[in-house]
Amino acid sequence: MDYLYKAIQKEMGVALPEQPPQVEPEERPAAQFAVAASAVVPEMPSIATPLETPLTFTASMGGARSVEFPMKSERLYCQRAGKMSRGQRHALEQIRVLRSRVLEMTRSQNIHSLMVTSAVAGEFKTTTSINLALALSQVQGVRVCLVDTDMRKAGIADALGIAYERGLHDYLQDTAPIGKVLLRLTESLCLVPSGGTDENSAEILHSETMASLVQELKKAFDLVIYDAPPLFPVADARILANLVDGALFCVRAGHTPDSIIQEAMELIRPKVMGAVLVGADVNSSGWYYYEHKASGKE
Repeated sequence: MDYLYKAIQKEMGVALPEQPPQVEPEERPAAQFAVAASAVVPEMPSIATPLETPLTFTASMGGARSVEFPMKSERLYCQRAGKMSRGQRHALEQIRVLRSRVLEMTRSQNIHSLMVTSAVAGEFKTTTSINLALALSQVQGVRVCLVDTDMRKAGIADALGIAYERGLHDYLQDTAPIGKVLLRLTESLCLVPSGGTDENSAEILHSETMASLVQELKKAFDLVIYDAPPLFPVADARILANLVDGALFCVRAGHTPDSIIQEAMELIRPKVMGAVLVGADVNSSGWYYYEHKASGKE
């Protein structure tokens, strides 16, 4: 993990602990997020206002089918109600920090389409994509679309328990119009599921149809989040990186060797806007954390 920390400190100007926090393999990294860096901009106050000029749905997007949004999925930290564990509260706050930085990027660097990827499988990038998209959509006036581009191993719809008939694969194969594959989860959040699986997904993503879709979605939404496959061992994420404005790189603490992280980041370095460390030990003295006591004192 040393490579990731040094690279972020050198190139992104984000202060981090001298030593990365570690987590035992049997712990649940999905329940603990630590935003190592999520933008190339300096630390900014949280943004509670929407984008200055919210976009509206185009006519082609108007046919989106509304689906019942899953309120109790264990993958969602922004929808939890009632008592939360310390790890869940920490995850929620870090997602909000990530949201603030992403919103700042849209203003300062004209970022409106963002790919979330990782070096290898098991880095919880899909969990990050889902929660980031939901958190962004909770900001008044911000319309968000979440797109599952992993046509080898679909994850978002299954993680949320959403049933669907057609998705991105069907659209790119010219068997369904965009309005038929777009699912409206909330008033300001839509989902394009992956659709059918296809071992030739790299060729499908490397098409004029996909390039046009990326541009069309940018016109219809304020922010589009693409959950991409890992960079190794397939080419899909590298192809998508050429189409989007930027990329977030997910790393699971104590999981991926430094050499793999370094090689993966080099593949899409011009598009990497920051990194998200998942599975950090919130009890580590290197991470700042506070909670309000019953007395009201911190």
